[in-house]
Amino acid sequence: MSDTAQGTGWWQASDGKWYSPELQPGQSPSATTSVPPNSPVEVSIGATEAPPMSTQSAFQPAAAPPPGYLVAPQNPKTNGMAVASLVFGILWFAGIGAVLAVIFGFVSRKKIEQSQGRQSGGGLAVAGIVLGIVGVVGAIGLWVSLFALGAAVNTGASYANGYSYGVTNYSSGTDEASVCNIFSAPSGDKTTSWISGCESGWSSSSSSQ
Repeated sequence: MSDTAQGTGWWQASDGKWYSPELQPGQSPSATTSVPPNSPVEVSIGATEAPPMSTQSAFQPAAAPPPGYLVAPQNPKTNGMAVASLVFGILWFAGIGAVLAVIFGFVSRKKIEQSQGRQSGGGLAVAGIVLGIVGVVGAIGLWVSLFALGAAVNTGASYANGYSYGVTNYSSGTDEASVCNIFSAPSGDKTTSWISGCESGWSSSSSSQ
């Protein structure tokens, strides 16, 4: 500050005094610049503007899922049909349980896929399907074997019955065809086997005469 200008850039304030260029309004003097007492000049001390505070909290809750998106529960419920499929596959029930295991397995898998995570038990359903298929194949083999065995037993029994009938009803004055024919075969016996046995019995009795 001076009563007269001391060089280029000096400026005169409203109090009639001359001030150095550093004190001119609008300049950014350093923080150590001294301000004359009773000076009407407003001096900026070079403070920097604080960054605006964010209006968002640092601990905001998680955003809600978009419409139509279903959040899977943390503890999905096990599908009951998947459990039933596994149980039927193990119990088998002569093939009936195996068929139910396959049906329940496929139905439960479809429902689990459509539940979007609300149901579990896909592994149980797959296990039930596998056991069911194996059981169905085993049941087919079993029933075929039983039918074949039954047919063999029936054939043997029919042959034995026919043989006995041929021996009992043999007569030298009677024709074989009149005794060993389809009309003489009992309804419970296999006709072809019975006739074959009857003819064998007839021939055996004829040879012994």
